[in-house]
This record gives sequence, C-alpha cells and structure tokens, in this order.
Amino acid sequence: MATSVLSFEVLVILFFALVAMKLSDLSAGTVWAVCGPAMVLAVLLCGMLRKAWAYQIGWVLQVALVVGGFVIVDMFFIGGFFAVLWYWALKAGRKIDEEKAAAYAAYEAAQARGAEG
Repeated sequence: MATSVLSFEVLVILFFALVAMKLSDLSAGTVWAVCGPAMVLAVLLCGMLRKAWAYQIGWVLQVALVVGGFVIVDMFFIGGFFAVLWYWALKAGRKIDEEKAAAYAAYEAAQARGAEG
C-alpha cells in the first residue's frame, strides 16, 4: 500500500517542480536541486520499505510535500492529502499483514493436524 502512495508522489513532485518553475521566483536549478532528489528518494523508498526506518523517512517526505505549500499554496492541500493517504496505507498495510500472518498460522496448524492423523 505504501509503495503505491510513494509511486504517485513521484508524479506529484514532478508536477510540483514544473509548476514551481513557472509560478515561483525560484530558478529552475533550485527547483530541480530539491525536487530531483525528492523524486529519487520516493522511488528508492519503494524498494526499502522492508526496513522500519524507511517508513520514518516516508513521513519526512510527507512533511516536505506539505512544506511545499510555502512555494505553491496548493501543495498544502495536496501534501496534506498524501500525508493522510500515507497514514491510511500504513494502517491498512499493517492490518493486511496481521490477517495474512493469522491465515498462514491457521494453515500451518491445519497442515500439522493433517500430518498427525
């Protein structure tokens, strides 16, 4: 779930960069110096989500999107929306993992009973 949110955030950051170059006083170099690494970070985090620390960095990325609202006001809303999506993805993903573990444990128990009998 979290990977999906991060994947869409790559596009959000890309479009933010394009809009920021046109509507803000920041130079193209400055915009890409910030947005380029942020896009790379979002992509890399997709593969690092097996580590607990990657989720914390994901939260930092969510805060950075909201802070982008100081450059383009709409990012307060878009960043906030993605922060809520991130929270929901983590919550739903945790629940799915727990249900999957319970189902696997029940399957293993059934297999063990079948082997005994």
